[in-house]
Amino acid sequence: MTKVQDKKRAHFEAFGYEPLRMKPAHFASGFFISLTDEVYANEVLNKVAVIRANKGLRAGYTAEAILDRLRSDSLIADAVTQPEVETLRVQVNGVVNNDAAMFPAFSPYRQKGNDYTFISTRVLTKASRTDGYAGHLVATVLGATETGRMVLEFARRVAGVQQGTLDRFVNPLLADGEAEVSGLTAKYTRDYGELQTERIDDIALQMEAQSTALACLCNNLVNYSHYRRIRYLVLGLLAWLMAYLIRTAAVHAPEPILLFDFVGGSDGPIRVQSQTCYSRLRDTLGHAYRDLADAGHFSADPIEQRVFARKNRTDEDDFRFLEQHFGGLALRMGYAQPRASSVPQKHLELQPDTLRALMLSILGHDAQSAVRFDQVCDRLRETWNIIVGGSATDADTLQTKGYFGFDEADLGRNAAAFAERLKSLNLAIEPSDGLILCSSDIGEVI
Repeated sequence: MTKVQDKKRAHFEAFGYEPLRMKPAHFASGFFISLTDEVYANEVLNKVAVIRANKGLRAGYTAEAILDRLRSDSLIADAVTQPEVETLRVQVNGVVNNDAAMFPAFSPYRQKGNDYTFISTRVLTKASRTDGYAGHLVATVLGATETGRMVLEFARRVAGVQQGTLDRFVNPLLADGEAEVSGLTAKYTRDYGELQTERIDDIALQMEAQSTALACLCNNLVNYSHYRRIRYLVLGLLAWLMAYLIRTAAVHAPEPILLFDFVGGSDGPIRVQSQTCYSRLRDTLGHAYRDLADAGHFSADPIEQRVFARKNRTDEDDFRFLEQHFGGLALRMGYAQPRASSVPQKHLELQPDTLRALMLSILGHDAQSAVRFDQVCDRLRETWNIIVGGSATDADTLQTKGYFGFDEADLGRNAAAFAERLKSLNLAIEPSDGLILCSSDIGEVI
């Protein structure tokens, strides 16, 4: 086997996918392509939506070329001017390139990773998979259980909506070409290996609680708008992937917890411990292949074979890609802050949309399903390994796992700030002093 093949084998045997620097758009495309097995070329969309490229736009992508193409395809009236077309291109770019995951994909450029912000199945591209088949793995595992299949059915219904506002906006640019069979499963098997039923079932069993939470999320999203359903579903799926990633990497230790800071400030005790928690999780991922090798997880030891040795060196392995995969995923799915690359020290802090998705995964949708705040904190820990300080056992759990430098009052302040965040998102009310009730539809509780 070549070194590239050895690496792919190691990725496959470790996680079932290749840990790349992945954005939500990459994952969403892989997941929905796995569901539909259909992709499109979308040449006109690509040429209109790409408004900048390294060393400038080249033939077929220039302003003049786009104007001529739109006119020749009768997509604009003759009276439409060049400045108006450029304004249109900026607007289209804003719709399909929210994650900055789109690149020029046609001649004179070479095809490479290119994923549009998912608004419907019509924008799924046939470019090389830039999620390392992570979306395919999640879809495959969910398909192994009845609960998971409920999630996939909801995803298919959401993906099948073809008349959303944004979809209609870009629809004139999608007229070129018919759907092509993606052959994603065959490509995955050829490049990485065949996922055996026993392995799929084992992962499904490990992730049963998270899959059940996804089903609850889908149930709560029924009355949401189309694009909010897509966004929260993708965030929920990424939470599932993150839980699986951390659980698999922590082969030698009890499953790590995630301490989220809601108090704020730059140097408080909870912030410091949340930074420590982030660093430990990153290190856990960085050592994953060594630990898995020690546990006899690989058919051929990639450490012993120097598969990941630094270029031109044989004395040091390079697993930065694992840390980058975790760090990029945590930032982009709304688990970590600050996003600025100039600030190397990150901490765990849930962003509003991600928090809502997680809450919708553990809450019912009517007044009878209202849950006390402490029970919500228990559910977040039991399902997503999230700690905010609102459970009676949080202090002991944190200290058992080696987190110190805070007291009960610090945890209480963090829990109180978390409760206030839930109230601001209309996910909680305080009908009387000390009684906080949470629900996915707080209006029903009131």
